[in-house]
Order: sequence, then structure tokens, then C-alpha cells
Amino acid sequence: MIKQNSFVPYPEAMLPKGFKYPQSYLKLAQSTHAINYDEQYSFPWWFENAESNISEVIDIYFEITGIPNLLPFARNQEWAACFDISDKSGNPKIIVVNLDNTKYYETFENFDTWLKAAENDGW
Repeated sequence: MIKQNSFVPYPEAMLPKGFKYPQSYLKLAQSTHAINYDEQYSFPWWFENAESNISEVIDIYFEITGIPNLLPFARNQEWAACFDISDKSGNPKIIVVNLDNTKYYETFENFDTWLKAAENDGW
């Protein structure tokens, strides 16, 4: 499996007004070496690079899931991990949704909680 070294978040100027990425996410974007990764366990999530129009991405995820205010940041096959952009705390809630069957989703208190679960469980 290919190991991702870094990724590119959307620039602050493109984010919805009042939304801030958690500092731990921004730090991880620079180098993913902090992820609990070894030869027996491969971290299955791939962090997305900011390549599309952010408004279009948010609209598409709403159309697919019926859940408003989702900004995807990582994918693992049919699973998408998303920030809840209505959370203006600077440490937003994470919603992980199965894009093949959107009635299956899970909510995490914040990015760090999600990352720990992703490292331990993978999905």
C-alpha cells in the first residue's frame, strides 16, 4: 500500500466564514509521519487534497448524503470522513459516512478522536 506523506487542505480564504481547521489536522497535512503506521498495519485512509471548488464539494456531499455542512477530508473506500463546517469552534465534529449506504454513519467529537479511532480500527 502506498503511504501518503502529506496533503493540501483548502486555504483559509476559501473556507466557509467562521470555520477553522483543527491545528492537529493542519500539522498532519505537513507530514503524516505522526500517524500510527507500521509494516503489519497500513493506515487505510487517504487524505484529500483541495482540488475542487469547495462550494461544489459541499453541495455534492449534501446531495449524496442528505447531511448538510459536510466538508470531506479523507476517504477509505466507500467511507468519507468529513468536517461539520457548521461547527465554528476550531475543533469541529467529524462525521464519517458510508457513501454507498448513507444511513450508516458515525460521529466523532473532533479530529483527534477520529484519528485515534482510524489508527486503531481502520474501518
